[in-house]
Amino acid sequence: MLPKLVILLFLLDVSTANAGAWLREKGSGFSSVTASSNLFRDISQTTYLEYGVRDDLTLGAEVAFFTSAAGVQSGSAKIFLRRPFGKRDRPSVWSYELGMGADWSSDGVRPDLQAALSWGRGYQLKHLNGWIAVDGSILLGVYDANHTVKIDSTIGLNFNERFAGMIQVFHSEMVNSNATSIAPSILVRPIKRRPDIRLQIGGETQIGNAGNSLLKLSIWREF
Repeated sequence: MLPKLVILLFLLDVSTANAGAWLREKGSGFSSVTASSNLFRDISQTTYLEYGVRDDLTLGAEVAFFTSAAGVQSGSAKIFLRRPFGKRDRPSVWSYELGMGADWSSDGVRPDLQAALSWGRGYQLKHLNGWIAVDGSILLGVYDANHTVKIDSTIGLNFNERFAGMIQVFHSEMVNSNATSIAPSILVRPIKRRPDIRLQIGGETQIGNAGNSLLKLSIWREF
């Protein structure tokens, strides 16, 4: 249980920085590579990919590796599909997600199943545009009674064509514990002639446990 708990707490924000309720258009995709480190010098690396097979179907995959300061390694991987839920011509967007995968550590490999429901909508603040998203998910172990329930919230604001800000709140409940974290970050398009690339620089602090803070760096790319 402990290795899985460490992975889930450390990688709490893997999916929520991405599309949320919004699906990818047919033939378009998104990828991100994220590196994180906490004050204890534990390090994680996550690769995320999603692709619009149809306008109403997005497929994705995610692989994460975690190395503790003591050199102990673990990780997780999953594949998923996302489909719209309800009418798509409204200001609010809904979608559901189904996935399967596994996490691994020195204790072995543990397969799991995941289901999620996401809501999102855009908003306008004076002349600026932004977005709000809420994602709820449950992760169920295939061979054991372990489960994790997550509710992740995001609010973002585009300051101009090159800069945007984002604040996320992650809440996770497991069999014997729960955790809530706050993660502010800034999004930058480092090269004007490459609007498809964004750099995310941010941090994450667990409420009640500031010592478990993270520094995160991500590269996003749309294609």
